[in-house]
Amino acid sequence: MTEPLISVISIIYDVEPYLRECLESLENLKYPNLEFILVVGHSEEKTKENGIIRDDRGCLHIAREFEEKDSRFKIVECVAKGVSDARNRGLKAAKGEYIGFVDGDDYVESDMYDVLYNAAREANADISVCGHYREYPGHNEIYREELRDKSITYGRRDALKTLIDDGAFFFHCWDKLFKAERFKDRLFPEDRYLEDRYTVGDIFLETDRVVFTGKPLYHFRMRGDSMSKLKKMSELNSEADTVFCKKALMQFPELEKEAEACLLYGHITCIQNALTEGYFDRGEAEIHFAYIREHKKRCMQNPFVNKNTRIKVFLSLHSLFALKIITLFGKKRQETPKFVKEQEKEVGKYTRIRKGTGKK
Repeated sequence: MTEPLISVISIIYDVEPYLRECLESLENLKYPNLEFILVVGHSEEKTKENGIIRDDRGCLHIAREFEEKDSRFKIVECVAKGVSDARNRGLKAAKGEYIGFVDGDDYVESDMYDVLYNAAREANADISVCGHYREYPGHNEIYREELRDKSITYGRRDALKTLIDDGAFFFHCWDKLFKAERFKDRLFPEDRYLEDRYTVGDIFLETDRVVFTGKPLYHFRMRGDSMSKLKKMSELNSEADTVFCKKALMQFPELEKEAEACLLYGHITCIQNALTEGYFDRGEAEIHFAYIREHKKRCMQNPFVNKNTRIKVFLSLHSLFALKIITLFGKKRQETPKFVKEQEKEVGKYTRIRKGTGKK
């Protein structure tokens, strides 16, 4: 019996240093019936940065190498007009019964689509999700490592709860396998950023069965963002969360506390990023402070608001300097494993001294 065709759509633009690793990982996939739709975007002319002429057609040259040696690779060439336009072009070209997405600067494990397809088939699910690695310069980490051996099937309500409550998975396209029919008459919005959050969110709002496999199979590269991008994305994330939560609550109003915790976290994150990146403006941030003030009492009784977020609620309203310090410390911990180990070593040494079991 022939396995159904899976179309893997890869958006490729300005990722030349990473692209070969990405395409080699696709080439090495074990699933027997695949096509790779490479949507390669490029500028209409060469650009000059820091005195260096940069020709972004380098990605196209690499993509053509793979297309020439492997018939599964198919190039869709276009002028770069944004991720939504590229994904929509990929969907138009795709012929598979299932759709997957792999960003051009990421890479995958060789059994990713075997695992996702088999899980979807066994659970009779329209969406199958896997775990993933976060790739930092010099190291990686498994997102939600405690779930790596789990296999969970969700109904619609619990899948939406997971998206809202920072559970096993989020709104990304790249860690999922979708039945192609879920994209029938549905395009990614070309008039807004965070296109995957809106489109994937709407798909989940109409899907009755989702299966999650915790095994990490996707490598998501954590690339540095500019200050302007960080500011924009923080605000847009908060806006997208608000839209999705309103839609989810129309179907399942009992998820109100989970939604409150999600939105509270988003508003605080906007303030934290503004403080640490130097673009904080009290007037611009008032929308976030207003939400925090409105929900500060209820959040203390909300079981989905954790201790750290409650502390940040208090600091947001009473000590922005302290909020900035703990945010910077948190970022340092995330970016530097050696720093974390040194701090844990010092804490352990201090604890032993207090207990009388160590040397001063």
